[in-house]
Amino acid sequence: MRVGGFQATNTAIQNPFTFYTVSNNDWSSTHNYDYWNKNFTSDPGITNAAIAKTIYSPSPSGYVEPKTAAFTGFTLTGGNTTNGDQYNVSGSFNKGWNFYTNGWKTGGTIFFPALGWRQYNGITCSLLEGFGMTVGAANQNRTIRLGFSSSYLDWGPMVKYFGFTVRPVLDK
Repeated sequence: MRVGGFQATNTAIQNPFTFYTVSNNDWSSTHNYDYWNKNFTSDPGITNAAIAKTIYSPSPSGYVEPKTAAFTGFTLTGGNTTNGDQYNVSGSFNKGWNFYTNGWKTGGTIFFPALGWRQYNGITCSLLEGFGMTVGAANQNRTIRLGFSSSYLDWGPMVKYFGFTVRPVLDK
């Protein structure tokens, strides 16, 4: 079920199967920076700082959301690109990408499938694209995320009213 309008955190928790949305904004009436990391009280920027998991984290016990700097090594420039030669990937796009995990074009790989996303209006979008969320807020209405398809890799701030995939990592 999709419901529009700002919501209090307790309302969202009490209704886990409801997708709360507000066009061009964040679903939360408080716009917290620290939902998934209690260390963030303002825009954390791009950081590999330790994560202090909160009770609001969608990750299972022993896991956290990726740090805000998690996806910086996925492109040669550390930013957005439509140049496939600048993707830090093994092979070609096959319903997702195999990103290298240990430097530029070295080490093992991790597969990020193109699972699509939900828009603020509740519509599920293309399964030819994928997204991944990080633990950090870019500001009160935006979060840091990874977006990709066969023809682009986009990393940076994005409004919070979308429903993106969360790929938990081990809490160290």
